[in-house]
Parts: sequence; C-alpha cells; structure tokens
Amino acid sequence: MIRVLANPLIQSALIAGLLVAGSVPALSAERCYGDWSDAAPIVVREQLRSARDVQELARLEHSSDVVRILLCEAGEGFVYRLVLRRLDGRIGTLTVSAMRAPIR
Repeated sequence: MIRVLANPLIQSALIAGLLVAGSVPALSAERCYGDWSDAAPIVVREQLRSARDVQELARLEHSSDVVRILLCEAGEGFVYRLVLRRLDGRIGTLTVSAMRAPIR
C-alpha cells in the first residue's frame, strides 16, 4: 500500500530538506545562493529583480506557492530557480531570469 503525504507542511519540509542536502543535481553545476544574507547584496549590486517580485510572478502567473527560491549565476547573468507547489499539490520547478526588464 502506498501512502500519499497529504499534509502540505510535511511535503514542504521534505522538499526543503532534499534541497538543503544538495540532492538536486541540476543545481550543483552552477553557483547558487539560498542564503539571502549572501544573495541580497548581489541583487542590489547587479540591479536584479527582487525575489519578492519573482514570488509574486509565480503566484499570479503559475497559480503556485513558492517552496524554495535560489539565486544562481548562469552563464552571463543570474536566474532565480524556484521550487513550486501548485494548487493541485504537485511540486514543480521554474527558472526565471533575474534581470530587470528594460524601461521604455
């Protein structure tokens, strides 16, 4: 018999634990900052979109709650890597450019 974890808090804790343990291989190839005492100065220095803006984007456009957000150096710039919990309870990932859109 397979048991499904219905409690979202338990699901979130397990996912966060896996991310902290470094068991997500895609993240190991890039330099990522999950500790916001390290990431915040980079966001300010590089004039990146705020994590709050990216969380709002995930909530509105993807109907998801953010479980975890990382700032990562990717090639020539920065991206946010998000772990999302969708309304149906499924977990997914999303990568969003951290660069601000040019003002017109």
